[in-house]
Amino acid sequence: MNRQQFSKYLRGSSIPTIQSLRKICDFFGVESEEITLPADQFKALISARERNRKPQSILDDSPAGQRHTRLLENMMLTSSQDIDRYLGDYYYYYLTPSYEGYVSKSFARLSLKEGICYSHFYERAEPGQAMLDGYEIGKFVGIVFLLGERIQIIDYGVHCQRAISQTILYGATKGSFSLLSGITLGIQGRNSRIPFASRIVFERLSPDTPLRSKLDGIGLYPLDSDTISPAIRARLETAGNLNSPHIFSASEN
Repeated sequence: MNRQQFSKYLRGSSIPTIQSLRKICDFFGVESEEITLPADQFKALISARERNRKPQSILDDSPAGQRHTRLLENMMLTSSQDIDRYLGDYYYYYLTPSYEGYVSKSFARLSLKEGICYSHFYERAEPGQAMLDGYEIGKFVGIVFLLGERIQIIDYGVHCQRAISQTILYGATKGSFSLLSGITLGIQGRNSRIPFASRIVFERLSPDTPLRSKLDGIGLYPLDSDTISPAIRARLETAGNLNSPHIFSASEN
């Protein structure tokens, strides 16, 4: 990439292609969703990483820090060897506490890069429920582990790092699969910030469908909408096999 072209990107007189943007992000160690943030938000995000470097290096020098680092590396290595069949695009559905009786239908992409599996989530929120004004499309990035045929995802909001969530899904126990059931744990919209848990269903999408078409399908839908298939609706409404009213569990695949 020549200096003249890069200078045009910095001045805002030219927009990089997807391939060029990926090169820039890889060089600086950031995500494409992060590098397009407003300057003040991007600065705050990078500054937070800078502040975290010193404690992390001190932790790495300790016996406990080295042990935890090895454990995480082994988890990533094991996951990357077994997670290939789950890579790709999905719709995911869950009952949102912000709108009673409504299902959030959102988009997820699981991808592998240099031995680490990443998640990219896109959700459409109503203006009053967006984490930040003007961000009706919420973007979330995270890390994916496959441990004991359970897919575990920890992600955070690109536009608002206060939004951190965890999702655990059943793996495919009978070979091929189209739906994966699980539980997601997060926080309600910006007003109340109430922690909540909800059953969640991932629906595998064809790689032949254009990305724009997939994103056009996301949004909020009534639970009885024709957009929500009976199989997905049943998994969202039906409890798991734990016979306790005090434990919230997922439906098995």
